[in-house]
Amino acid sequence: MSGSVRAISTALSTSQRGGLLRATKATKEVKRTSSRTGGSSGAPGHEVSGTRYEMMKQILYVEEPRQLPQLSTEDVERHMTIMRAQKIFNMTASATRRAERLRKFESMKTAYEALAALDQRLFDGACQKEANATFP
Repeated sequence: MSGSVRAISTALSTSQRGGLLRATKATKEVKRTSSRTGGSSGAPGHEVSGTRYEMMKQILYVEEPRQLPQLSTEDVERHMTIMRAQKIFNMTASATRRAERLRKFESMKTAYEALAALDQRLFDGACQKEANATFP
């Protein structure tokens, strides 16, 4: 372990220290692998070793599975109650948004019908798409 890693690891908890040590070991392995493959530029024409790439993916994206705590019966009941309340809230919010969209659509439909009754030329102009329409 290098001096800087040793100084940092004394202030960390055991689990954090273990993660730091795994990260430094993996970093050393990536450096060792990249020196064998002729560099790590990744530019076209340079070969990137499959094992090195797989190791980088594992370090960056693969996490150790979390251990879920054991819940008591009361905790499970509380959790399920919260989940049901969240689902009811989401359903209510969805219904409200859907009703608002329908009301807006009906209002637009009424406005189009009123415009068509008022002036057909304006109605046709409102319904025609612009050739090179850009947002704002």
